[in-house]
Amino acid sequence: MATRPRFSGVHLWLVFAGGTIGTAARLAVLLVEDPSIQWLSIPLINIVGSFLLGVVTGMAERQADPARATRMRTFWGVGVMGGFTTYSSFAVLAVDPASLPLAVVTVLAGLA
Repeated sequence: MATRPRFSGVHLWLVFAGGTIGTAARLAVLLVEDPSIQWLSIPLINIVGSFLLGVVTGMAERQADPARATRMRTFWGVGVMGGFTTYSSFAVLAVDPASLPLAVVTVLAGLA
């Protein structure tokens, strides 16, 4: 079994930088969309983000260097995809009775 590289301050910066990029990308998607379909955006962002997280994980698994694989997963997976996906937005909107359709669609999409 391969040993994992130690966690360091570099990893914190990778998560911070990736999270900043992912959050900016999510905000850009939400700002350019038509407000009449905004209820659909959060589930779609989560589906796309989950797919891309799978792609990142697969690419990291193919890396010969474990340290590089860890940096890839940390920046792209935890940082960028963590910032891009929107569970926190879902949680805030789910407490609003008018957002019940969003809650139902998000739960069903998550089960798919």
